[in-house]
Amino acid sequence: MIEYLHSLPNVVIGLCIMCVGLILSTGIPFYIRWKYDLNPDEHLAKGAEEGFKLFTSITLLLIAFSLVRVQGDHRNVEDLVSREAALMFKLNRSLAAFGSPQAQELQGDLKDYATAIVDDEWPLMAKGKRSEEASNTLIDLTQGIRLLDPRNPVQQMARAEIVTTLNQLSDVREARLSAVKLKLPSYLWQALTVSVLLLIVFGWLQNPLPKMVAYVGGVTIGVALLLTLVIALEGLFVGESQVNPEAIVSILPSLGA
Repeated sequence: MIEYLHSLPNVVIGLCIMCVGLILSTGIPFYIRWKYDLNPDEHLAKGAEEGFKLFTSITLLLIAFSLVRVQGDHRNVEDLVSREAALMFKLNRSLAAFGSPQAQELQGDLKDYATAIVDDEWPLMAKGKRSEEASNTLIDLTQGIRLLDPRNPVQQMARAEIVTTLNQLSDVREARLSAVKLKLPSYLWQALTVSVLLLIVFGWLQNPLPKMVAYVGGVTIGVALLLTLVIALEGLFVGESQVNPEAIVSILPSLGA
């Protein structure tokens, strides 16, 4: 279900959650109570109102905790992509400083690697996969750098920086690929589900009926908006709010021989 929602625009996700929530929390109970003239007694309604307030607070607390978590994951992945782009730019600069025909060829390989990440690997990460094209290009780049033969102290220093930067670039790529598996823990989704269900049950027992429609409907709309944010941000590489490769795309013109 979550995977399907990630394939929809954020506005559609919000409208879906809001409509389903309003139907369950106000539409169905309003129809049943109006049709059969059912009204909870005063003591039951008063107790239900206290329970509704309690689970409203619990639900909002759980959503806030979930938002902090998914937003933190989102920001961390954005930082990884920015760092990856910076390392590519640094590696390209070091290869230029090495100053040999072989280093110029490796600059072309680096540009091919960056292009493979943007064009091939990024769409595959939405499916939890990595790009074989990017992996093979990185292997070729690594092997070519190992064959660099420094002929003076300047080239020796440049080669040391090239090797260090390449290792860092490989590590950052692995960290980015590992982030594909990041998602909100199942125990948080379970807690949210139970809390929302109890919120709906206590909402059904609000009295009088017009108060139930306005009170419960308003809370439902607010909770739906916050849940939309959680779902939108949970999809790190899918959906409308996914992390994009803009940082890498922006340096592509400066890469290559």
